[in-house]
Amino acid sequence: MRRAGFPLALLTLAAAMLASACVHAPGLVRQAEPPAARRLTYVDQFDSLWTRFAAVYPSFGYKRVDWAAQRALYRPRAERARSQDELIAILLAMLAPLRDLHVWFVDPRGQVVPTYRPTVLANFDRARWASALRDANFVARAGNTGDGVMGGFAYMHIDTWKAPVDGALLDLMLQRARTSEGLIIDVRTNAGGSDATALTFASRFTLRPFAASYVQINTDPRVTDIEMPLARTIVPRGTWQFTRPVVIIAGRRGYSATESFVAAMRTLPQVTVIGDTTGGASGNPTTFPLGNGWQFSVPRWLEFGPDRQPIEWRGVAPHLAMAWEPARYDKQRDPLIDAAVGLLGERTGYYRIAPLSTEPSGRQELAPDRP
Repeated sequence: MRRAGFPLALLTLAAAMLASACVHAPGLVRQAEPPAARRLTYVDQFDSLWTRFAAVYPSFGYKRVDWAAQRALYRPRAERARSQDELIAILLAMLAPLRDLHVWFVDPRGQVVPTYRPTVLANFDRARWASALRDANFVARAGNTGDGVMGGFAYMHIDTWKAPVDGALLDLMLQRARTSEGLIIDVRTNAGGSDATALTFASRFTLRPFAASYVQINTDPRVTDIEMPLARTIVPRGTWQFTRPVVIIAGRRGYSATESFVAAMRTLPQVTVIGDTTGGASGNPTTFPLGNGWQFSVPRWLEFGPDRQPIEWRGVAPHLAMAWEPARYDKQRDPLIDAAVGLLGERTGYYRIAPLSTEPSGRQELAPDRP
Protein backbone atom coordinates (compact mmCIF):
# COMPACT_ATOMS: atom_id res chain seq x y z
CA MET A 1 0.00 0.00 0.00
CA ARG A 2 1.08 3.59 -0.61
CA ARG A 3 2.37 5.35 2.47
CA ALA A 4 0.01 8.19 3.33
CA GLY A 5 2.82 10.54 4.20
CA PHE A 6 5.00 9.90 1.16
CA PRO A 7 7.85 12.45 1.12
CA LEU A 8 7.06 15.49 -1.00
CA ALA A 9 10.67 15.77 -2.13
CA LEU A 10 10.59 12.24 -3.55
CA LEU A 11 7.30 12.86 -5.33
CA THR A 12 8.81 16.00 -6.81
CA LEU A 13 11.84 14.03 -7.98
CA ALA A 14 9.66 11.37 -9.58
CA ALA A 15 7.56 14.00 -11.35
CA ALA A 16 10.66 15.72 -12.69
CA MET A 17 11.97 12.44 -14.05
CA LEU A 18 8.66 11.69 -15.75
CA ALA A 19 8.81 15.08 -17.47
CA SER A 20 12.43 14.72 -18.56
CA ALA A 21 13.61 13.55 -21.97
CA CYS A 22 15.06 10.12 -22.66
CA VAL A 23 17.89 11.02 -25.00
CA HIS A 24 19.80 8.22 -26.70
CA ALA A 25 23.09 10.09 -26.41
CA PRO A 26 25.50 10.96 -23.62
CA GLY A 27 25.04 13.94 -21.38
CA LEU A 28 21.28 13.95 -20.78
CA VAL A 29 21.66 15.48 -17.31
CA ARG A 30 25.34 15.92 -16.75
CA GLN A 31 26.34 16.32 -13.14
CA ALA A 32 29.11 18.83 -12.45
CA GLU A 33 32.24 17.16 -11.13
CA PRO A 34 33.48 18.92 -7.97
CA PRO A 35 37.11 19.97 -7.84
CA ALA A 36 39.16 17.11 -6.44
CA ALA A 37 41.94 17.70 -3.93
CA ARG A 38 43.62 14.51 -5.11
CA ARG A 39 43.48 12.14 -8.01
CA LEU A 40 40.97 9.39 -7.30
CA THR A 41 42.32 5.89 -6.95
CA TYR A 42 40.96 3.18 -9.20
CA VAL A 43 39.20 1.58 -6.21
CA ASP A 44 37.61 4.97 -5.41
CA GLN A 45 36.27 5.11 -8.95
CA PHE A 46 35.03 1.54 -8.81
CA ASP A 47 33.20 2.15 -5.55
CA SER A 48 31.69 5.38 -6.86
CA LEU A 49 30.22 3.67 -9.91
CA TRP A 50 29.04 0.56 -8.05
CA THR A 51 27.32 2.63 -5.34
CA ARG A 52 25.62 4.91 -7.85
CA PHE A 53 24.21 1.97 -9.79
CA ALA A 54 23.06 0.33 -6.55
CA ALA A 55 21.13 3.49 -5.65
CA VAL A 56 19.70 4.39 -9.07
CA TYR A 57 19.56 1.47 -11.53
CA PRO A 58 16.03 -0.02 -11.52
CA SER A 59 16.47 -3.23 -13.52
CA PHE A 60 18.74 -5.57 -11.54
CA GLY A 61 15.76 -7.72 -10.51
CA TYR A 62 14.23 -7.74 -13.97
CA LYS A 63 17.56 -8.70 -15.56
CA ARG A 64 18.44 -11.11 -12.75
CA VAL A 65 21.82 -9.55 -12.13
CA ASP A 66 23.19 -9.91 -8.58
CA TRP A 67 24.88 -6.54 -8.19
CA ALA A 68 26.48 -7.43 -4.85
CA ALA A 69 27.99 -10.53 -6.42
CA GLN A 70 29.37 -8.42 -9.26
CA ARG A 71 31.11 -6.21 -6.70
CA ALA A 72 32.62 -9.19 -4.91
CA LEU A 73 33.94 -10.54 -8.21
CA TYR A 74 35.30 -7.36 -9.77
CA ARG A 75 36.44 -5.13 -6.88
CA PRO A 76 39.59 -7.21 -6.22
CA ARG A 77 40.46 -6.75 -9.88
CA ALA A 78 40.01 -2.99 -9.53
CA GLU A 79 42.40 -3.07 -6.56
CA ARG A 80 45.03 -4.61 -8.85
CA ALA A 81 44.42 -2.22 -11.78
CA ARG A 82 47.53 -0.36 -12.92
CA SER A 83 46.02 2.06 -15.42
CA GLN A 84 42.80 3.92 -16.16
CA ASP A 85 42.27 1.84 -19.29
CA GLU A 86 42.61 -1.35 -17.26
CA LEU A 87 40.00 -0.10 -14.79
CA ILE A 88 37.60 0.79 -17.60
CA ALA A 89 38.02 -2.71 -19.03
CA ILE A 90 37.13 -4.16 -15.61
CA LEU A 91 34.06 -1.94 -15.32
CA LEU A 92 32.97 -2.86 -18.84
CA ALA A 93 33.14 -6.54 -17.89
CA MET A 94 31.13 -5.91 -14.71
CA LEU A 95 28.42 -4.00 -16.60
CA ALA A 96 28.25 -6.39 -19.57
CA PRO A 97 25.47 -8.65 -18.14
CA LEU A 98 23.12 -5.65 -18.07
CA ARG A 99 23.16 -5.51 -21.89
CA ASP A 100 21.94 -1.95 -21.59
CA LEU A 101 22.26 0.44 -24.52
CA HIS A 102 21.82 3.38 -22.14
CA VAL A 103 24.94 2.54 -20.11
CA TRP A 104 28.14 4.08 -21.46
CA PHE A 105 31.34 5.88 -20.47
CA VAL A 106 32.63 9.20 -21.75
CA ASP A 107 36.42 9.60 -21.79
CA PRO A 108 38.28 12.88 -21.06
CA ARG A 109 38.20 13.75 -24.79
CA GLY A 110 34.42 13.43 -24.91
CA GLN A 111 34.46 10.10 -26.77
CA VAL A 112 31.66 7.66 -25.93
CA VAL A 113 32.66 4.16 -24.85
CA PRO A 114 29.57 1.91 -25.01
CA THR A 115 29.12 -1.04 -22.66
CA TYR A 116 26.83 -2.87 -25.09
CA ARG A 117 26.67 -3.06 -28.88
CA PRO A 118 23.52 -4.85 -30.06
CA THR A 119 23.62 -6.78 -33.31
CA VAL A 120 20.37 -6.26 -35.15
CA LEU A 121 18.99 -6.70 -38.63
CA ALA A 122 17.95 -3.28 -39.89
CA ASN A 123 14.85 -3.36 -42.08
CA PHE A 124 15.99 -0.30 -43.98
CA ASP A 125 18.02 0.26 -47.14
CA ARG A 126 18.96 3.87 -47.79
CA ALA A 127 19.21 3.44 -51.57
CA ARG A 128 15.73 1.94 -51.77
CA TRP A 129 14.34 4.62 -49.47
CA ALA A 130 15.94 7.40 -51.53
CA SER A 131 14.48 5.88 -54.69
CA ALA A 132 11.02 5.83 -53.11
CA LEU A 133 11.35 9.53 -52.31
CA ARG A 134 11.98 10.61 -55.91
CA ASP A 135 8.32 10.94 -56.79
CA ALA A 136 7.09 11.63 -53.26
CA ASN A 137 7.28 15.43 -53.23
CA PHE A 138 9.40 14.93 -50.12
CA VAL A 139 10.36 18.00 -48.08
CA ALA A 140 13.39 17.56 -45.81
CA ARG A 141 12.68 19.51 -42.63
CA ALA A 142 15.69 18.60 -40.48
CA GLY A 143 18.30 16.16 -41.72
CA ASN A 144 16.47 13.04 -42.89
CA THR A 145 13.27 14.01 -41.08
CA GLY A 146 10.66 15.24 -43.51
CA ASP A 147 7.33 14.58 -45.18
CA GLY A 148 5.85 13.83 -48.58
CA VAL A 149 3.28 11.70 -50.41
CA MET A 150 3.62 7.95 -50.96
CA GLY A 151 1.11 6.24 -53.22
CA GLY A 152 -1.37 9.02 -52.64
CA PHE A 153 -1.09 8.96 -48.84
CA ALA A 154 0.76 11.33 -46.53
CA TYR A 155 4.21 10.10 -45.48
CA MET A 156 6.50 11.20 -42.64
CA HIS A 157 10.03 10.00 -42.03
CA ILE A 158 11.01 10.88 -38.45
CA ASP A 159 14.70 10.11 -38.04
CA THR A 160 15.15 11.50 -34.51
CA TRP A 161 13.28 13.05 -31.60
CA LYS A 162 16.19 15.41 -30.88
CA ALA A 163 16.37 19.12 -31.67
CA PRO A 164 15.79 20.68 -34.11
CA VAL A 165 12.98 18.13 -34.43
CA ASP A 166 10.37 19.29 -31.92
CA GLY A 167 6.63 19.53 -31.44
CA ALA A 168 6.30 22.62 -33.61
CA LEU A 169 8.10 21.02 -36.55
CA LEU A 170 6.09 17.81 -36.28
CA ASP A 171 2.86 19.83 -36.11
CA LEU A 172 3.91 21.55 -39.33
CA MET A 173 4.41 18.19 -41.01
CA LEU A 174 1.10 16.90 -39.70
CA GLN A 175 -0.68 19.97 -41.04
CA ARG A 176 0.39 18.97 -44.55
CA ALA A 177 -1.13 15.55 -43.94
CA ARG A 178 -4.43 16.87 -42.62
CA THR A 179 -6.38 16.30 -45.85
CA SER A 180 -4.96 12.84 -46.50
CA GLU A 181 -7.14 9.75 -46.19
CA GLY A 182 -4.24 7.97 -44.52
CA LEU A 183 -0.79 8.59 -43.06
CA ILE A 184 2.45 6.59 -43.00
CA ILE A 185 4.91 7.35 -40.16
CA ASP A 186 8.33 5.80 -40.75
CA VAL A 187 10.47 5.54 -37.57
CA ARG A 188 12.58 2.46 -38.36
CA THR A 189 15.86 4.43 -38.23
CA ASN A 190 14.95 6.59 -35.22
CA ALA A 191 17.36 5.78 -32.36
CA GLY A 192 15.60 8.05 -29.87
CA GLY A 193 15.76 11.51 -28.40
CA SER A 194 13.22 13.36 -26.30
CA ASP A 195 10.37 11.34 -24.83
CA ALA A 196 8.50 14.59 -24.37
CA THR A 197 8.68 15.36 -28.11
CA ALA A 198 7.62 11.83 -29.08
CA LEU A 199 4.63 11.71 -26.74
CA THR A 200 3.65 15.29 -27.54
CA PHE A 201 3.36 14.20 -31.16
CA ALA A 202 1.39 11.09 -30.16
CA SER A 203 -1.12 13.35 -28.43
CA ARG A 204 -2.22 14.64 -31.88
CA PHE A 205 -3.75 11.23 -32.68
CA THR A 206 -6.03 10.59 -29.71
CA LEU A 207 -9.46 11.89 -28.72
CA ARG A 208 -9.13 10.86 -25.10
CA PRO A 209 -6.46 10.85 -22.38
CA PHE A 210 -4.71 7.51 -21.90
CA ALA A 211 -1.67 5.99 -20.23
CA ALA A 212 1.04 6.01 -22.88
CA SER A 213 3.41 3.97 -20.72
CA TYR A 214 4.35 3.18 -17.15
CA VAL A 215 7.75 3.60 -15.50
CA GLN A 216 9.34 2.10 -12.44
CA ILE A 217 11.82 4.46 -10.80
CA ASN A 218 14.43 3.50 -8.22
CA THR A 219 14.44 6.92 -6.56
CA ASP A 220 15.58 5.69 -3.14
CA PRO A 221 16.41 2.09 -2.22
CA ARG A 222 15.14 2.68 1.33
CA VAL A 223 11.60 3.30 0.06
CA THR A 224 9.85 0.00 -0.69
CA ASP A 225 6.12 0.68 -0.36
CA ILE A 226 5.52 2.95 -3.37
CA GLU A 227 2.90 1.71 -5.79
CA MET A 228 4.89 1.23 -8.98
CA PRO A 229 4.97 1.71 -11.84
CA LEU A 230 3.91 5.31 -12.37
CA ALA A 231 1.64 6.14 -15.32
CA ARG A 232 2.68 8.59 -18.01
CA THR A 233 -0.60 9.96 -19.33
CA ILE A 234 -1.03 11.95 -22.54
CA VAL A 235 -4.06 14.04 -23.44
CA PRO A 236 -5.38 15.28 -26.79
CA ARG A 237 -3.42 18.31 -28.00
CA GLY A 238 -4.11 20.89 -30.66
CA THR A 239 -7.30 22.13 -32.29
CA TRP A 240 -7.74 18.89 -34.25
CA GLN A 241 -6.59 15.28 -34.09
CA PHE A 242 -5.65 12.95 -36.94
CA THR A 243 -8.06 10.02 -36.55
CA ARG A 244 -7.89 8.55 -40.05
CA PRO A 245 -5.93 5.34 -40.69
CA VAL A 246 -2.24 5.47 -39.74
CA VAL A 247 0.46 2.91 -40.54
CA ILE A 248 3.69 3.07 -38.54
CA ILE A 249 6.80 1.39 -39.98
CA ALA A 250 9.01 0.20 -37.09
CA GLY A 251 12.16 -1.87 -36.73
CA ARG A 252 15.08 -3.02 -34.59
CA ARG A 253 16.94 0.27 -35.00
CA GLY A 254 14.15 2.12 -33.21
CA TYR A 255 15.13 2.72 -29.59
CA SER A 256 14.26 4.71 -26.51
CA ALA A 257 11.79 7.54 -27.22
CA THR A 258 10.79 5.80 -30.46
CA GLU A 259 9.70 2.79 -28.42
CA SER A 260 7.65 5.02 -26.12
CA PHE A 261 6.01 6.50 -29.22
CA VAL A 262 5.28 3.16 -30.91
CA ALA A 263 4.02 1.61 -27.66
CA ALA A 264 1.58 4.49 -27.17
CA MET A 265 0.43 4.73 -30.79
CA ARG A 266 -0.19 1.01 -31.31
CA THR A 267 -3.04 1.14 -28.76
CA LEU A 268 -5.04 3.64 -30.83
CA PRO A 269 -7.83 2.17 -32.96
CA GLN A 270 -6.77 3.82 -36.24
CA VAL A 271 -3.10 2.78 -35.98
CA THR A 272 -1.42 -0.32 -37.43
CA VAL A 273 2.28 -0.98 -36.76
CA ILE A 274 4.13 -3.02 -39.38
CA GLY A 275 7.72 -4.16 -39.87
CA ASP A 276 9.72 -5.54 -36.96
CA THR A 277 9.88 -5.31 -33.17
CA THR A 278 11.70 -2.23 -31.86
CA GLY A 279 15.19 -2.47 -30.35
CA GLY A 280 14.27 -2.92 -26.68
CA ALA A 281 16.24 -0.16 -24.94
CA SER A 282 14.43 2.51 -22.95
CA GLY A 283 16.00 3.78 -19.75
CA ASN A 284 16.02 7.60 -19.27
CA PRO A 285 19.74 7.87 -18.41
CA THR A 286 21.64 10.53 -16.55
CA THR A 287 25.42 11.04 -16.45
CA PHE A 288 27.65 11.12 -13.36
CA PRO A 289 31.36 11.86 -12.87
CA LEU A 290 33.62 8.85 -12.50
CA GLY A 291 36.70 10.92 -11.71
CA ASN A 292 39.98 11.56 -13.50
CA GLY A 293 38.09 13.13 -16.39
CA TRP A 294 35.74 10.19 -17.02
CA GLN A 295 31.95 10.02 -16.78
CA PHE A 296 29.39 7.22 -16.83
CA SER A 297 25.64 7.00 -17.44
CA VAL A 298 22.97 5.27 -15.38
CA PRO A 299 19.42 4.56 -16.61
CA ARG A 300 16.84 5.77 -14.12
CA TRP A 301 13.70 3.89 -15.05
CA LEU A 302 12.29 0.62 -16.31
CA GLU A 303 9.56 1.42 -18.81
CA PHE A 304 6.44 -0.63 -19.54
CA GLY A 305 4.06 -0.20 -22.46
CA PRO A 306 0.34 0.45 -22.07
CA ASP A 307 -0.01 -3.36 -21.86
CA ARG A 308 2.29 -3.23 -18.80
CA GLN A 309 4.89 -5.37 -20.54
CA PRO A 310 8.52 -4.20 -20.14
CA ILE A 311 10.13 -2.54 -23.16
CA GLU A 312 13.76 -3.17 -22.12
CA TRP A 313 15.14 -6.23 -23.93
CA ARG A 314 11.68 -7.11 -25.32
CA GLY A 315 10.95 -4.12 -27.54
CA VAL A 316 7.51 -3.23 -28.89
CA ALA A 317 6.08 -5.75 -31.34
CA PRO A 318 4.28 -4.72 -34.54
CA HIS A 319 0.71 -5.68 -35.30
CA LEU A 320 1.91 -7.09 -38.60
CA ALA A 321 5.42 -8.58 -38.62
CA MET A 322 7.09 -8.48 -42.02
CA ALA A 323 10.36 -10.24 -42.81
CA TRP A 324 12.94 -7.95 -44.39
CA GLU A 325 13.69 -9.69 -47.69
CA PRO A 326 14.46 -6.83 -50.09
CA ALA A 327 16.18 -9.14 -52.59
CA ARG A 328 12.74 -10.40 -53.55
CA TYR A 329 11.72 -6.95 -54.75
CA ASP A 330 12.75 -4.53 -57.46
CA LYS A 331 15.88 -2.63 -56.41
CA GLN A 332 14.04 0.67 -56.82
CA ARG A 333 11.30 -0.29 -54.35
CA ASP A 334 11.11 -0.14 -50.56
CA PRO A 335 8.93 -3.16 -49.69
CA LEU A 336 7.79 -1.79 -46.32
CA ILE A 337 6.65 1.52 -47.80
CA ASP A 338 4.84 -0.42 -50.52
CA ALA A 339 3.20 -2.58 -47.86
CA ALA A 340 2.13 0.50 -45.89
CA VAL A 341 0.57 2.05 -49.01
CA GLY A 342 -1.22 -1.20 -49.79
CA LEU A 343 -2.55 -1.51 -46.26
CA LEU A 344 -3.89 2.04 -46.29
CA GLY A 345 -5.51 1.36 -49.66
CA GLU A 346 -7.28 -1.66 -48.19
CA ARG A 347 -8.44 0.29 -45.14
CA THR A 348 -9.65 3.36 -47.01
CA GLY A 349 -10.68 1.95 -50.39
CA TYR A 350 -9.37 5.11 -52.06
CA TYR A 351 -6.30 6.48 -53.75
CA ARG A 352 -5.34 10.06 -54.50
CA ILE A 353 -5.27 11.33 -58.05
CA ALA A 354 -3.47 14.56 -57.20
CA PRO A 355 -0.71 15.65 -54.79
CA LEU A 356 -1.63 16.61 -51.25
CA SER A 357 -2.36 20.25 -50.63
CA THR A 358 -0.39 22.09 -48.00
CA GLU A 359 -3.56 23.82 -46.80
CA PRO A 360 -6.65 22.26 -45.20
CA SER A 361 -8.85 24.12 -47.69
CA GLY A 362 -7.10 22.50 -50.66
CA ARG A 363 -8.71 19.06 -50.26
CA GLN A 364 -8.32 16.95 -53.41
CA GLU A 365 -10.95 14.66 -54.88
CA LEU A 366 -10.59 10.96 -54.25
CA ALA A 367 -11.29 8.11 -56.62
CA PRO A 368 -12.35 4.61 -55.47
CA ASP A 369 -9.57 2.04 -55.58
CA ARG A 370 -11.76 -0.50 -57.34
CA PRO A 371 -13.80 -0.75 -60.57
